[in-house]
Amino acid sequence: MSGTTTATGTYVYGVVAAGAEIPADLAAVGGAGEITLIDHGDLAAIVSDIPTDRPLGRPDDLKAHERVVDAVAAERTVLPMRFGGVVRDDRAVVSELLEPHHDFFADALRQLDGRVQFVVSGRYDQDLLLARIVERNPTIAELSRELRDTDPDATHFERIKLGEQIAAEVDREREADAGTAVELLEPLCEGIVVKQAGGEDGALHLAVLVRRDRQAEFDDALEALANEWGERVTLQLIGPVAPFDFLPEPEQEAGVEA
Repeated sequence: MSGTTTATGTYVYGVVAAGAEIPADLAAVGGAGEITLIDHGDLAAIVSDIPTDRPLGRPDDLKAHERVVDAVAAERTVLPMRFGGVVRDDRAVVSELLEPHHDFFADALRQLDGRVQFVVSGRYDQDLLLARIVERNPTIAELSRELRDTDPDATHFERIKLGEQIAAEVDREREADAGTAVELLEPLCEGIVVKQAGGEDGALHLAVLVRRDRQAEFDDALEALANEWGERVTLQLIGPVAPFDFLPEPEQEAGVEA
């Protein structure tokens, strides 16, 4: 691994229990070096060498980091580090990270043991969504009819008003759908974080923490929700992914940000 006489540092992906095995054929951040483990007591850091003669931050770097921590999370409990964690060398991984923060990492691994994060996202069929809104809101339906065959330039402000009313209805629809999803899935989860759904057609964005031994139940509940919503919302389950949304609060003095 790295040494102080070479133009490399040690990149840290996350922390696992000692004795873990890392999936093979994972590409390292920076495009070079082998991903290995540095053990210290009952902990191990997932690391690779990284050149220090160029800044991090390229899209490929971020994707490589995510692929590594997600691949590990699929197999075992991992405490992922935020992207960009580089220390001087292997000795610093122990002296600045694993040793001084051993108890914090060990407790966090215990809290997440046997649990895995997924992301549930949903997209609206915009035609079906708009038809639903128009059907339920007489004011929007009437204004839509009034503007249907008018000159866009002559009815500019009315069209802005219509757009604002539709956007407000879409927000209410998202809020209601998120509430429905949380109510159904929460009994099967160890934790749920509701996030903002991105894009005009974004319907739902949840981070969920699920026990590995309850994944089948969770999948069945999500399928039932998809059947209930039909073509109006297309659901996607992403994961397992590294449990960034359910990490315990990091220690203030941690050498590499968790």
